[in-house]
Amino acid sequence: MISILVQESLPQAEWLQEESWQAISDHYGRLGAAIAANDRPLVVGSAKELVECVARVVLVAHGRVTGDKDEYDKVLGHAHAVVEHAAEHGLPPNDPLRQIPSAAKKMASQLRELRNRFGTGHGRPVVHEITAEVVEACVHGALVWVRWALARLQTVLLGAVEPLVHDLREGIFSRGNLAARLDAANIPGLEEPEQRRLGVAVGQRSARETFVVRIDGIRACADNPERWPDAYRQGVVEGLFLNEDGQVEARPSISPDCAADVLRHHSAPEQVLAELRDVLGSASWSVLFQQEHPAVITAMREELPRLPGLGQQPWTDIINDLAARAPFGPR
Repeated sequence: MISILVQESLPQAEWLQEESWQAISDHYGRLGAAIAANDRPLVVGSAKELVECVARVVLVAHGRVTGDKDEYDKVLGHAHAVVEHAAEHGLPPNDPLRQIPSAAKKMASQLRELRNRFGTGHGRPVVHEITAEVVEACVHGALVWVRWALARLQTVLLGAVEPLVHDLREGIFSRGNLAARLDAANIPGLEEPEQRRLGVAVGQRSARETFVVRIDGIRACADNPERWPDAYRQGVVEGLFLNEDGQVEARPSISPDCAADVLRHHSAPEQVLAELRDVLGSASWSVLFQQEHPAVITAMREELPRLPGLGQQPWTDIINDLAARAPFGPR
């Protein structure tokens, strides 16, 4: 009966790397071959290995590195948390849409113990009887979680930080496309360095006059402030004033205005601007900024009233620093 379960293809997410899909296919094929040969120890071992393979693929696709000696339960838990982001944000833990996948994960988590007791991978001094019930539990336990995770992987890849940062640097965005990907990324659920990194990429792309990125990645911060964490906001401000080479670069019609928007709802704007001042003070100026700095400084002065009260003095300090460093002296 379980042979029917491995006849159906596994869900294949768009954008998944070919080598990752090949690894999953190899493990799935090995499980099917073991079932066909009625090699019960290999079925048990292959079921566990398939789950671990899919879990590691999920983490790699999401930009997270795992060591080859990381414990099975740790890898599975982290992968489940990543894929669970694809569920509707804000669902309570007791919602059925979270409880059902959690139950699937619990089933998959038992495969390690069953593999240790019955499966391949250990040179045992005795042969344990492996009943049909053990085999069926392993196959069902593996495939329920694997199919759920792979079906959700499309959304994970949609919001994965690494490809999203890459596309913000080099890709093309149509209206609403970035909004969907940022939503899929579940920015509040990311670790702070990733939030900040994503914000920097959005700020830098916006400063390059990409209008749709400004709308979806910056203006949205003002419209729905509760959805955008402080670390992301700080990254956006950095990206608006520093290019990818770490040089000071800003556009007069974009950078000051967008920075004021983002900082309006930051919990510590003075800290963001103090750190930005330090970075700008030690960075060289791009050729573009050397040409446009008078207009940028003027625009920053015009935006001063829109800054939160605690941010106005450090903003003024940055203006004065830039004016003092200008090629022709203070302006």
